[in-house]
Amino acid sequence: FSLGANIPTKYMGEEGDKCPFIAAISVCNPFDINATMNLMSKPSFKNRFMYAAGLTKKLIKGFVKNKPVIMAAQPDLDAEKIVKARTMNEFNEAYPVKVFGYESAEQLNISGSSVHYLKDIKVPTLFINALNDPICEKSTIPYEEIANNPYLLLACTKYGGHLAYFEGLGLKPWLPKQLAQFAQAMIEW
Repeated sequence: FSLGANIPTKYMGEEGDKCPFIAAISVCNPFDINATMNLMSKPSFKNRFMYAAGLTKKLIKGFVKNKPVIMAAQPDLDAEKIVKARTMNEFNEAYPVKVFGYESAEQLNISGSSVHYLKDIKVPTLFINALNDPICEKSTIPYEEIANNPYLLLACTKYGGHLAYFEGLGLKPWLPKQLAQFAQAMIEW
């Protein structure tokens, strides 16, 4: 799910024919993390006060909670710069870029993106993305790359937001049934 969906997707592409998975499902995958981060950095109410700001605050909170351990292992980090970050790219520039030796947040984002590995996936994979996802926007969905790989299937729903797949007036979860059906079909295949 979400950024967590990007990681095994990238792994499957890196492994190609050697991937041990029999099938995979990816929901609300950002695919191109750099493009997603750039869209989330644009000034808007949605970004400034909701998603991007909330995610940045959560990252800072995690850093503050673990600051003694992190700073003991990485004394050259600028803790003040990390806690003053106002965007995810600012946070990334101050923390993971420094820790993992990247030149920039852009380089970090590009290197972590699964979009570059889709062509090499050899495992039947279902991607589910909502066209109204406020984080993984429809412009970042790699339609062509997915269409060009016979192992990949893309299901785009009109609604669903970011991991908010419900149906009916009772807001019954829609997604678990779809995931179970695909998983069952792959096991029986």
